[in-house]
Amino acid sequence: MTVRELYEFAIETGRALDPRGPGELVRQTEALQADYEGLDEMARRRFDTERLSNPFGDTRIACGDDATQVGRLICGIDIDGTEVLLADNMRRAGRPVDLVLAHHASAIGGGMGSRLETIWPQVKMLADFGVPEHAAHKLVRPTSEGDQRSHNLKITQIAQALEMPLMTIHSPADAYLFQEGCRVLAEDQPRTVGDLVDICDAWPEVAWLIERGKGTEVAVGDKRDPLGRTYHAFYGGWNPTPQVFEALCDAGCGTLWVLATSEELNQVARDRNASVVVVPHYPADNLGLNMLLDDTMTHFGDFEVVETSNFHRHDRRTVA
Repeated sequence: MTVRELYEFAIETGRALDPRGPGELVRQTEALQADYEGLDEMARRRFDTERLSNPFGDTRIACGDDATQVGRLICGIDIDGTEVLLADNMRRAGRPVDLVLAHHASAIGGGMGSRLETIWPQVKMLADFGVPEHAAHKLVRPTSEGDQRSHNLKITQIAQALEMPLMTIHSPADAYLFQEGCRVLAEDQPRTVGDLVDICDAWPEVAWLIERGKGTEVAVGDKRDPLGRTYHAFYGGWNPTPQVFEALCDAGCGTLWVLATSEELNQVARDRNASVVVVPHYPADNLGLNMLLDDTMTHFGDFEVVETSNFHRHDRRTVA
């Protein structure tokens, strides 16, 4: 497997799992192509042309030779220069690392191509839950605005100087987590807040963190409370805003299932008699990455994964 093959496989699987469906992703790309063709020369130079073939704004090869064969990679949630230097030190010690793979993209120059394409799936998710689509657009749009690309090149330049390939995979991995959330609600059918906590704590990635002192928490509510309709905010790059949560409550949300919360979200839950369940962020990210890595290895063959930056490798193909 080459760096390029891993990248393209992540995009392919992400397309298959994205809640918007492949047809909508094609329409997104076609609309971007039309916009690009209407730009002047300077605007084209500033445009991230990877957006014309990759529908995920937070998945990029930041630097390096994409033809590099990958036998061992370093994987972490929040990669910085430390992990890139670790990869180089391992190479010098006779354990060559062929790729540094980050989950979160915004801190890596070239790792984030478009904030818009990362957050826009939330419109579909909200509409599917019952928020009117026109309202969902207006609620999500303010969060999507601002600088679209990552420009801090500090980490990328370290990788370039060491000739170390550096890649980010965010939305395609989160798509696995999103689909697992759908499966839990449809198949396991938790009835109470406590049921949902128990399911999350049984995930091997969360169990690994429980051994180190932290598990799933109930930020608002009681384990004895009925779940009601549950919205899992596992996709779309960012948490719902308080205004989005209000709209979800209007649509019948009884429990917000998230990777992190805030006092503003918690206050909405108190005011609306809803619950907030928080599965630890890094283990949840690990679940999506592990599922993606499992499928990648099934497709290309196994390779070694070095755990760094709050990533814990768990092979879900063979271990319960």
